[in-house]
Amino acid sequence: MAFSSAIERLNKNVAQPLKESIDKQPDFIDDDIQKRLELLADDLEGLNIRADSMLSREKPIKLFSSQDDPGMIQELNRELDRIVMAFTGRGSISAEMEARAARRLAQTLVINGLPRAQARHDSDSRDGANPCFQGTRQSILQDISAWIDDPNGPPIFWLSGMAGIGKSTIAHTIAEQEDKKHRLGASFFFSRDEADRRNPHLVYPTIAFQLAGFDSSLKEPITQALEQDADVGHAMMQKQFEQLIAGPLEKFKGKAETIVFVLDALDECNPASGAIEILARWALGLPKISNQVGVMLKVLITSRPELHIHDQFNYSSLRLISQSFVLHDIEKSVVNADIQLFLMGRLADLAVLHRVAQPWPTVAEINSLASSSDNLFIFASTTVNFIGGARNGRSLQHRLDQSLRPDLSKRTSTFAQLDALYLRVLETAENDLEETLPNSTETFRLVLETIVLLLDPLPPASLAGLLSLHPDDILTSIQDLRSVLVIPINSDSAEPIRFFHPSFYDFITTPGRGSERFFIQTTDGHARLAKLCLKTMGTLLRRDPCAIANPWSRNLDVADLQARLDRAVPNHLRYSCRFFCSHISLCAPGDKGLEQLVDSFCELNLLMWLEMMSLLGNIDDAINSIQLLKTWCQKDSTVKKLTADLIHDAYRALLQFQSPLRLCAGHVYTTILSFSAECGLTEHYASQLHVPYVVRGQPPRWDAKLITTDTQRNVLALKFFPDGKRIAMGDDRGRISVWSSSTGAEIISTDASDTHVSACSLDISADGTRIASSMRSEDAVQLNVWDAITGSRIFGLGDLGTFQRDTFIAFLPCGQELLCWSTNGRFSRWDSITGRVLSSHELPVKDCYRISVSRGGSRIVTICNTGLKIWEVRGDGVVSPLQVDLPQVDLSQRDTPRDQGNPVCEMPFLIDQSLLLIADDPSAYSRQSPTPATLWDYQKGLQIKRMTFLGFPQCVTICQESKRMAITTRELPMQIWDIESGTLLAHCGGDASAVMHAAFSPTEMAVASVDNSGVLRTWDIGPIHSGSNSNASETDSHPCRSVSASRSGKNVVNTCSGTRVVLWNIAEQTPLNLDVPDPSHHVIMSADGLYFICATAKNTVLVPSGWALYKTEPLQPVYTWSFVSMGPSLCATFSPDSGRIAVTVPAENLYDQKIQVLDIHHRQILWEAGLKGSVRGIAFFPEGTSLAVVYKHGYEIFNALSGGGSESSADRKSGSEFGSDFILGGILPHADGTQFLLIDDSRCFMTASYLVDTNDPSQITKYTESSRVFQVIETHTGHEPVFLVHDEMGNLYKKGRDYREFLCWLPPAWRFMNSEVPAVWAGSYLILGFRNGEIGVINVDALSHN
Repeated sequence: MAFSSAIERLNKNVAQPLKESIDKQPDFIDDDIQKRLELLADDLEGLNIRADSMLSREKPIKLFSSQDDPGMIQELNRELDRIVMAFTGRGSISAEMEARAARRLAQTLVINGLPRAQARHDSDSRDGANPCFQGTRQSILQDISAWIDDPNGPPIFWLSGMAGIGKSTIAHTIAEQEDKKHRLGASFFFSRDEADRRNPHLVYPTIAFQLAGFDSSLKEPITQALEQDADVGHAMMQKQFEQLIAGPLEKFKGKAETIVFVLDALDECNPASGAIEILARWALGLPKISNQVGVMLKVLITSRPELHIHDQFNYSSLRLISQSFVLHDIEKSVVNADIQLFLMGRLADLAVLHRVAQPWPTVAEINSLASSSDNLFIFASTTVNFIGGARNGRSLQHRLDQSLRPDLSKRTSTFAQLDALYLRVLETAENDLEETLPNSTETFRLVLETIVLLLDPLPPASLAGLLSLHPDDILTSIQDLRSVLVIPINSDSAEPIRFFHPSFYDFITTPGRGSERFFIQTTDGHARLAKLCLKTMGTLLRRDPCAIANPWSRNLDVADLQARLDRAVPNHLRYSCRFFCSHISLCAPGDKGLEQLVDSFCELNLLMWLEMMSLLGNIDDAINSIQLLKTWCQKDSTVKKLTADLIHDAYRALLQFQSPLRLCAGHVYTTILSFSAECGLTEHYASQLHVPYVVRGQPPRWDAKLITTDTQRNVLALKFFPDGKRIAMGDDRGRISVWSSSTGAEIISTDASDTHVSACSLDISADGTRIASSMRSEDAVQLNVWDAITGSRIFGLGDLGTFQRDTFIAFLPCGQELLCWSTNGRFSRWDSITGRVLSSHELPVKDCYRISVSRGGSRIVTICNTGLKIWEVRGDGVVSPLQVDLPQVDLSQRDTPRDQGNPVCEMPFLIDQSLLLIADDPSAYSRQSPTPATLWDYQKGLQIKRMTFLGFPQCVTICQESKRMAITTRELPMQIWDIESGTLLAHCGGDASAVMHAAFSPTEMAVASVDNSGVLRTWDIGPIHSGSNSNASETDSHPCRSVSASRSGKNVVNTCSGTRVVLWNIAEQTPLNLDVPDPSHHVIMSADGLYFICATAKNTVLVPSGWALYKTEPLQPVYTWSFVSMGPSLCATFSPDSGRIAVTVPAENLYDQKIQVLDIHHRQILWEAGLKGSVRGIAFFPEGTSLAVVYKHGYEIFNALSGGGSESSADRKSGSEFGSDFILGGILPHADGTQFLLIDDSRCFMTASYLVDTNDPSQITKYTESSRVFQVIETHTGHEPVFLVHDEMGNLYKKGRDYREFLCWLPPAWRFMNSEVPAVWAGSYLILGFRNGEIGVINVDALSHN
């Protein structure tokens, strides 16, 4: 064998596939393939050495051209074969590279889906940004570089300084420097002028996107995080950081020893709380990640020294892991020298460009300009840009002379010289434009004002569209403002026009800083912009702008939605939709022109705007916008009533239907107009309803409930933040969580504890930055202070061994002190900043049942076996009893109801410094009886008011200012009381379970409640304060317990808890009430609607316990089955012709059942038979000759026509036994006989159905199976069973064997999961029974296409 053949094999099996793969993926050789190639190279090099050794012997040519030494050639061949096999044995390199390329492409597609901002240091949005001029800022740059390289240095460097001093330029330089060293993990340069670059929720997704490109070992875990949770990019910031930043970094396996992050202009992050969370999140995560991975993580942060950032670096854990440098503290001579160097170099370049004779400018001129800068680099940079805007060398000198002109205003502010420079720039630009284009001043001012006040910058064409100008006119009018604005070269550029530096905005909008000639009055300007936005929407908004056609299509399912939006929705329309309400909120009230445009918008464009916001994925922005518009209406008394009503209705609809609107824009014309309360919005836009499918069930008005969110927590405490925008909770897992009060979304949550918490108290500091909590577990009480922005624990409060019982905690109004008090009489004051104990006392009380502390902490009331006492707390913390004249309360026999896991009811309750609310006779407390109470002025010993609460108070919440009180009980809806008048104002209940906790909002216009299942609700009690409680009054009517209908669905009967049975005629919508003592869950109507049967559990003269058969016209009982006990579950069914009814009743021994068949017309029992088990359903076959009885594990079939009164007289067919828990779903005709349907009910919700053929009962066929189907309504008439089902999101489907058709979205009150809402499908109608005793009706045929 020739050695050359082995070489050919090496080329064929290794070299050629490798070349082809690299040609396809030239930039993709990962670490594993690289190692394999290195091993191959080492082996080949060894073989080459051996071959060279052989070739160096005598007769080398003969060696390879003859067979004189075959053994040597064979040895080389074998060695080469071994190398080739060893390499290829590890896998086909081409296949591996193709597979990895496919995975890489998939990763790219996933990561490209991350929402992100164009905020990288070298992004297009920062066009014009430059690093430090060579030779300047050397000292600070060296300090930052040394900090990056120092393994013992802190992970965070904070560079602070006043506006214009050069922070961003330094940050840009460091980012560029570290990028060249391949150490820049990510950079984010904030800008208050751009919505995305000031949005804190885009910071971590943007950083994650950059990290994925920084190192391949980070790309895979980031991709996995997105694959596991596709919406993590839109999640709360805590979750974003953990899954997109911390998690991937902990898996880092790259070569870099240092990863640098640069966050510039953090003070421009909006809201400020976002900046605080960013800081705290890095402070918590960096040490942990660095220790775990062994790589240095360095974060450079720059900002102005704003208070909220300054406090984080000086008073939080950040101070322990950060290094700070104040840029404006550098010696002025050093900064001045740097500015001189910068001016000298940049102006020299201009001189060369314009062919100006040297030397230019002179040293004296350079020194004069540097001296005027006041150490602000932005002055020097703007000066250069201003001079550089000259068109020739002559005007260059003219502009230099203008820059050297002294400021004659004699202002002494920090920015006096900068202000004078900005003024010169504006004067020059306007004068030059007027010389070139006379009468252009108005356009200049219009364009400039618009650019300054835009809430998100626009490119020239979009700005022209908003202003109704030509794009070229836009650029022409501001061509000489390039020293203060970043302006694209071409009018068709997609790059926005924006400020060169934010100090220009401050100058032109702050009174007194510039000339009145250019001062922009922001309120007037925002009014003009609001009008422009409203006019734009009035002209361009269209229904179904993307031509989707099907209003039920989810946005996500429209494959080319983004392309359609790009074609149909210009940027200035998007801007108008997003920001018009913000502009309105920033202008003064009383603008008639603006009011007229808002009227027109509400009457013509409101629904189209909601549709557009859904398509753009901006529902959260829509909620915030409509809130701003609603507030504006409340401030402006001249707004039309129709306009105010439409805005209010849109606000309520957005809150109620935000979930479906996030998924599908068409819900605007289907769900909102169908399920909203009967209001101005549904009436005004009735003609735009896509399909009128809701026949009955629209509420007559908006109820008090604003939002409903399932927190999936057992909540023990609830509190509004001072801003009213957030709600804090504590739960039985020891978690403190924060939720949005407007959307119900979770914002942050602390980690769960391994210890079960049985009681919790919490309070929030006045500035909303800290949460104090007291949590009692089995053997201890823990008091902690938490960061309300990040959820991190700041510190715990001392040894709490003395706190053995329920312990409460509260901030004093000053915010510097905390009060802790316990029902064992322990009372302490703490420093809320340091956690130091200021004073501690133990009140001389034993067996204390109640303890309450006044808002200011100066009064304490205790109630125990020895009576009631009030204590005064002096400034030094000393506690002494007060002499008060109140009746003594005997509590010796008291048995207070308490629930495991909840603090005792806070009664007595100190309302203020003199008022005390106390129950008259606490020993008489019970959950069923009313609770009498008295309001006392304990300082005067006077009784103010008496009141009687309904039920036993579970929680009492006082509204301090308006003297309102919310009382929650076990059985009844939450009660809102007026303390001063002693009157009950309203109930807030509706579909809520037992409300456990409540809290008033700071404005006292809303109440938050959480029930025993963890559902958070907020309630609008604004109408109470305005003197009308029409919106807030909600009595929890007797809920529907069962519902049935005729075959056509037009006649309905339902039972309610209490004594109500209600008959409905769908066409006439006129209910007829019947009193039936304690009707059970069983009610069935005949197919013709002439009869119904219900069961009752109480004996009366008219209707005994048992079954009662009624005729509907006239309404009267016609037959009854009486028995002592209801016994096992009972069933009943009418024959298809409505002439017979079969019922199950208790047998003689009460533990068994029997079946009886009644001839309805002759009121005669035709036959009866004993049954062999607990019945789960009975039904006649369609022809009426057979009757199926389904047991828990089997079934029987009877001849429905056989007479006789004994078991033997029934024609019983053989049955079949099952191994699961079934209920009867229905009977269906079949081509070869008859089938009946069994529904699997073994897992609490129904997930599968089975068909049993009567010709061969042993054959059981699975018909359907679907995960997360909560309830099957009923089969419909036909040869194939068809279900109505809904998923956990409320999506209603018609489901058959081989298909599932979406019908509509159901609001929570309409969802029949777990049988909480009884429902039936009859004829064309889906009929549901509500908790308020009403019914809802949906025309299924109007929705169905099959």
